[in-house]
Amino acid sequence: MKKLFLILITIFFFFSCEVEEENNNDINDNPNTVYVGDWNFKGNGVSYSGYYTYDSLLNSEWVANVTYTTNYNDSTGSIQLGDNINELIFKYCNSCDPVIYDLNNNGEQQWSESNGNYTGWTLTDSTFFRIVIPSSPGYSDSYTTYDIEGWKL
Repeated sequence: MKKLFLILITIFFFFSCEVEEENNNDINDNPNTVYVGDWNFKGNGVSYSGYYTYDSLLNSEWVANVTYTTNYNDSTGSIQLGDNINELIFKYCNSCDPVIYDLNNNGEQQWSESNGNYTGWTLTDSTFFRIVIPSSPGYSDSYTTYDIEGWKL
């Protein structure tokens, strides 16, 4: 009877123990792995400023200065997974500091609207676009815009 009791206790012990699985955020469980890899990023900037000049007869003329810049042109960067499942780490170029982007709870990219201007970023499995500094709303004598584009290699 003692043997049967020990066997039953042993069987009960093995079947009642819950096996804890280690949660190591396995890369195969993360849906954002489609973005991970080497990317080619390019930054495009536009700076605009304008002012009036007047002659001795007080005739005015609008003078505009527009400057176009391109940074990180054809630079190899990368996208990596962050610590949280919604985080992606962007490195726009080899010498650039990494930037962490956070997907919202729906797995969508972040966009916001203010005074008719959209700021934010969008990402597919092969392209990336971010408006960093939007143009100012309405009339302004100066503004700057900066966009970052990326293509997965």
